[in-house]
Amino acid sequence: PTNICVEEAIYDTIVNLPAIPGGYDLTYQRCCRNNTILNLVNPFDVGATYMCHIPDAALAVCNSSPRFNNFPPIFLCANSPLNFDHSATDPDGDLLVYEFANPYDGASSFFQMPQPPDAPPYMPVPFLPPYNAQYPMSSSPVMNVNSSTGMLSGTPNMIGQWVVGVHVKEYRNGQLISINMRDFQFNVVACPPVPVSSIPAQTTFCFGMTVNFQNNSVN
Repeated sequence: PTNICVEEAIYDTIVNLPAIPGGYDLTYQRCCRNNTILNLVNPFDVGATYMCHIPDAALAVCNSSPRFNNFPPIFLCANSPLNFDHSATDPDGDLLVYEFANPYDGASSFFQMPQPPDAPPYMPVPFLPPYNAQYPMSSSPVMNVNSSTGMLSGTPNMIGQWVVGVHVKEYRNGQLISINMRDFQFNVVACPPVPVSSIPAQTTFCFGMTVNFQNNSVN
């Protein structure tokens, strides 16, 4: 499809903050999500909270958050296997663990971009059964994220838009110091069939003028 696009915004600044017990939460909130999302209850009334935690200096001094290496695919093809590298890189070399997570709700249709944003704790988005954080979209086999490598795999089997959340947990000396969550939307579309030309290798040579072969081509 040529009519699917993504807009990226980068905010860059330098702020010096005094160390405080418990650290800091950096939060951005916006409402509302697309009304066409299939796995949420009343998605047009559901907002989003994007948060990054700066841990207490007693846990980690000058800590850097893990950064996801790849941008999620803009669209997925229905009934085609997905293998997406959802891994992250940590500048400090901390241990990273991956898991599906429940994205956060935030803001409202009345206050679409609150300034300042609300303080934590944040409510999870309301998944529409049978979907949930661990089974966020219709797929067979179901979507799975490898806890060690971050590899996301599965085969989406229903056209539509789906909200998915993935945590990368950052551990140092066996202690959890921060969690970075990616909250994104998968767009599953009907892709045109791809023609594949395939004939197995020959096993019979120079045996008359007629050759029989197996045609494995599709489309």
